[in-house]
Amino acid sequence: MKRITFIAIVLFVINQPGYTQNEKPDTLKNYKLDEIIIQSPKYNRNILEIPASASMVPERMIEFNRIENLTDISSVIPNFFMPDYGSKLTSPVYIRGVGNRINTPSVGLYVDEIPYFEKAAFNFDFFDVERIEVLRGPQGTLYGRNAMGGLIHIITNKPQQKQFTTVFADYGNFNQIRSGITHNQPIGKSLSIQGSLNQRHNDGFYTNSFSQTEVDKINSYSGRLKALYSSSEIFNASASLQYEDSRQGGYPYALFDDEKMEAGEINYDKESLYNRKLFSTGLSLNYTAPLFLLRMMYSLQSLKDYQEIDQDFTPESLFFVEQDQNFLVFTQEWNVESNKKGAYQWLFGTFGFSQGLTKTVTVEYGEDGLAKYHVPHPSFHYTKDYYNTNSGIAFFHQSTLNLGSFFFSAGIRADYEKATLEYEYDNFPGSAQVRVESAMSELKFFEILPKVAVQYTISDHIIPYITVAKGYNSGGFNATFEREEDRSFDPEHSWNYEAGLKAKWLRQRIYANLAFFYIDWTKQQIYQTVPSGTGSMLTNAGKSESKGVELELKVLPAENLETWITMGYNDAKFVEYIKSENENYSGNYLPYVPRFSFNTGGNYELKVKADFLDKIRFHLTYNGFGKHYWHETNEAWQDYYGLLNHRVCFEKNNIVLSFWGKNILNTGYNSFYFQALGNSYAQIGKPATLGLHLKVTF
Repeated sequence: MKRITFIAIVLFVINQPGYTQNEKPDTLKNYKLDEIIIQSPKYNRNILEIPASASMVPERMIEFNRIENLTDISSVIPNFFMPDYGSKLTSPVYIRGVGNRINTPSVGLYVDEIPYFEKAAFNFDFFDVERIEVLRGPQGTLYGRNAMGGLIHIITNKPQQKQFTTVFADYGNFNQIRSGITHNQPIGKSLSIQGSLNQRHNDGFYTNSFSQTEVDKINSYSGRLKALYSSSEIFNASASLQYEDSRQGGYPYALFDDEKMEAGEINYDKESLYNRKLFSTGLSLNYTAPLFLLRMMYSLQSLKDYQEIDQDFTPESLFFVEQDQNFLVFTQEWNVESNKKGAYQWLFGTFGFSQGLTKTVTVEYGEDGLAKYHVPHPSFHYTKDYYNTNSGIAFFHQSTLNLGSFFFSAGIRADYEKATLEYEYDNFPGSAQVRVESAMSELKFFEILPKVAVQYTISDHIIPYITVAKGYNSGGFNATFEREEDRSFDPEHSWNYEAGLKAKWLRQRIYANLAFFYIDWTKQQIYQTVPSGTGSMLTNAGKSESKGVELELKVLPAENLETWITMGYNDAKFVEYIKSENENYSGNYLPYVPRFSFNTGGNYELKVKADFLDKIRFHLTYNGFGKHYWHETNEAWQDYYGLLNHRVCFEKNNIVLSFWGKNILNTGYNSFYFQALGNSYAQIGKPATLGLHLKVTF
């Protein structure tokens, strides 16, 4: 019944009368929705001209929705889900059901054209962000193996040719404190520099009943420096530096009763933490010739983090784990594309990267662990050292043919990658050191990634399209394994089929984006715990599929009122997944994939004629997330829940005072779940938060 109702709504919207630009009914006033331009490199065009399901979140909506990190995007993008993991260490992202809990991400992330390859770098603090763009479906032809599920591009504000300074301060319950400053300074007519500083603190949302202390407190400091040089219309260069130092408590995990489907108290004996230093820098050079555009991009990213974690999350002193990790990656990309606006356009490019990851994991047995697992020595721990290198090169091409109403695009990418692993495993019974195992391994991968898209413009306000693309995520080495067959995992592949319709009516007062998709998936990379339960790894399922529909509808019924609804339905299952003789999960739903999600809300602007106030803005949204399973067995799940959020802004000239609230009805839900050591654990969703925000520009 729900599907029939949904289809009826869609058909009603599509069949409403449209108006061409030459028609000007008296009943329509001269106001409209803003044009939506996707600025991600290799696209840079109106969203109606892109044969793919794409979303753009502008700066004002980022502020209104209080989007402070990647996790918060789940509330505004259909079929996008990023569970709140409890720390910045592992940040799994899922688009249309495609994603990985650990190891190489299968959703691409770029920040100001800098690629983020390491999942531990995904969850950083947002500040001074101009826009967020999300392209759903494989983008591997242009962006490589990390973009199997889709692409996220975070674009921060660019330096401008005017001097200004913006400061803000934010305070909320749980002693949430955020503050920041941005200064823009032009230096002559060709060079502009912009610097930003950002600070974040909270006392924590969850209390450990064992120690009666908050477990998830955080102190984070960020800075960004950007420069833009433009000597003429044919050449410009931009450079950026970004650094974040984050010190975070953890983790808010409680034992979960799978039968009662409820979490207990957070109750464990060892204080845990996660500290991270993240540095990113990029340089972009752009040259415009009469017949072509040349773009060269270089980036370097360094991540150093340290984790201490009570592995069992119980009052017993069983295991305590320390992890020290260093990650360094260098990337280089060159693109050349046609410059003329003719019927045929082309793009050629090459991409290369080199990355190194050094990790040391130390597991210490506590008193209870020594007794429970019959460890003979009273002081015992073991250490595993990993040195993993990855390097790769790719060549890609895309051709587009634009014949008026008919648009055809075809692309192909050749992707080669090599990975190596050096591994050492040592036991320490007392002061002695015993080598248990050491090994060196090497893997090589080569893949051809094609993509074809067809788009036909029926009229200025209705544009259907069809896209077929191959998705790919390379294999690799598991950071934790106990059997030789689990040392590595295979690549995963998919064929993706998408049909969509983009439309605008009433002189751009209504915008709609409707997309149907089907993903045929082989050797899906599946998260599992190692046999002992003291770690996690990836294995491969036989065959999976994901299918669904997405709708984005924005309406401007009046000049001072904006409304919208975004909806996503995702049916993702294992078609063939036989884990062992006694474990057959074929037909089960994929974990971490809500069956549906939606976001609806509105902005209303009230103009005020007063000396102390110019306008008041009201923002109200409701986010709903459907039932989703936490594990491949489908024995634990989260039922539907909804979150109500609001923001009220009072504006006078360049001063804005806002009152905000998230989950203001204090809805209870679980935001994360996992299994380890024979137990189930969950993280309870954040409670209601309220606060105020002051922003001044001068």
